[in-house]
Amino acid sequence: MNKHTTTRAKITATAVVLLALLAAGCGVETPEPVELTYVQPTGEAIFSNYVAIGNSLTAGFMDGGLVMNGQVNSYPQLIASALGYPAGSFMQPLIAMPGIGSTTLVDANYAAGVLHSDGAGIAVVDSTLRTDIPSTLLLTARWPVAYQNLGVPGATLSDGLNATSSANSQSPGNSYFDFVLRNSVFGGVVMCDQAASLEPTLVTCWLGNNDALGGAMSGEPVLGVNVTPPAAFAVMYEALLDRITDKVFARTGFEPVIITANVPDIASTPYFMPKATFRAMAGLPGPDTLPDANLFGEADVVYVRFPTLSYLSPPINGSLPIPEEYTLDIAETAVVQDAVTGFNAAIATAVDERDHVHLYDAHAALAALTPGQATHFLALVGSGLPPASAAATTYFSLDGIHPNNRGYGYVANGFIATINEALDASIPSIDLAGLTWDPTYGVPMNEKAAAGLSPEAARAMDAIFR
Repeated sequence: MNKHTTTRAKITATAVVLLALLAAGCGVETPEPVELTYVQPTGEAIFSNYVAIGNSLTAGFMDGGLVMNGQVNSYPQLIASALGYPAGSFMQPLIAMPGIGSTTLVDANYAAGVLHSDGAGIAVVDSTLRTDIPSTLLLTARWPVAYQNLGVPGATLSDGLNATSSANSQSPGNSYFDFVLRNSVFGGVVMCDQAASLEPTLVTCWLGNNDALGGAMSGEPVLGVNVTPPAAFAVMYEALLDRITDKVFARTGFEPVIITANVPDIASTPYFMPKATFRAMAGLPGPDTLPDANLFGEADVVYVRFPTLSYLSPPINGSLPIPEEYTLDIAETAVVQDAVTGFNAAIATAVDERDHVHLYDAHAALAALTPGQATHFLALVGSGLPPASAAATTYFSLDGIHPNNRGYGYVANGFIATINEALDASIPSIDLAGLTWDPTYGVPMNEKAAAGLSPEAARAMDAIFR
């Protein structure tokens, strides 16, 4: 009997039964409307579907680039592991060595990889022909749904709501949007909507850093130009939280738990060096011998950006005074710090107004690092610490902005502690001693490294977020 014959036979039999019921005086009643019941996840169920959104700090960006060595210890991956996710089940846009850095090499046909310590300072570890990137570096490009880690290096708060690709990201031409959001496949879906499409029960969100950091790293921060005004930030932050919540609710009938983090102070990173630190690392005499007016083009300098070390090093041999874009003076520092204060006030208000959103105080956590943990690897080595000990001491990678593996573990523990307190949970913390960082990437180095930067490394640091 073919398929169609079977279907007709079933229909005929059903008709006979209905006629018999009608003959017996039995009517066919209108069924009651079905009411769908959704249950708000509680307890362990909250951890069943975890998704992360954010920028480079969420992506596991490390040593000036995105590479699997950092991604496997991104704080979302560490949180997922602590939640009991099996290895390989929390999907990220994994990138093979030498990674994809944030700068263009002299030959624009090649993409720089990550930075490494080569025994004479910091250099780019290797490069990849751009046309080979899809076939050789993008290890999970064929994953059929959105990634669970949707952190995009360079993303601003506005990008989290609006950017779909490198064509419309706030930092023009940011190819990380193409690698992570993959809108050639998904067709114009922004970060927060991709997160909602996964119907998460738990979301971590860390956006806003680049809204101040981009201006600070330019050396010329200007409110409304390369620093987001806090009033605009507040509106966008509320919109981001509500958009994720509403879209998940529309799909599932429940609200996700959102753990969000605020914005750290630029002073918490070794990229922004106080004047005295810069003089020491550059081997320059003190202000009595070389006054600030002869050293800096800007008066009242507070911070010197890390790439300045390359400006003064061979083969560049930059002339004095150092140009203004390499430093932050008192007024410029105030622009950035006031913006961060405004951002964090807006984030706190948004969290207080929403029962399902909780705050990890990353600003306080990074400010609480010990001096050694917040010191750059090269500075530690320059002070006489052996390279292996220096690598085990600092919580920052070679780009001076992003954590290394242990630093990301520290961040993960901060999120975990927030989750445990907010939900009365008992997620185990990450064992930081088990997280190691190799700044050489396996390339042998001398026992005494110099505080130098190759021109390519300096450009990589300059290009982050810009």
